[in-house]
Amino acid sequence: MDWDPDNAFNLMNKAIKDNDGNIQAVIAPNDGTAGGCIRALQDNNLAGKIPVTGQDAEVLAARRIIDGTQLMTVFKDTRILGRKAVELSIKMINNEKIDDVIMFNNGKKDVNAILLSPVSVYKENLDELLVQSGYLNRDAVYKK
Repeated sequence: MDWDPDNAFNLMNKAIKDNDGNIQAVIAPNDGTAGGCIRALQDNNLAGKIPVTGQDAEVLAARRIIDGTQLMTVFKDTRILGRKAVELSIKMINNEKIDDVIMFNNGKKDVNAILLSPVSVYKENLDELLVQSGYLNRDAVYKK
């Protein structure tokens, strides 16, 4: 609820208890809730033993990936998203044709969409994608 890490922590603790610790994986909707789930896994000596994924490429997630308690995060580079939003806004203001539009059904109706490709970030590509690119600060990611 409300992307609340504490709520994710409580739900994960309940899932661990209800399933006698038999958890195969955690697919969290964002890195904050992944962090809440990992706290619960740590409290039950399961952190790093169960793959946990998140989304948003947050600094704390990068640290958890390096530490081995979070497997990966989904990265949608906000720099690219921002440039695309500005580009599309200018085209709309100038009544120009917008390319790459698809129709996407959101479960209720068809909507126009432009989909940009997300990237999976793992320990092996984290430095290149998040640090060397300048998206995250090196000291913030690697501080001890």
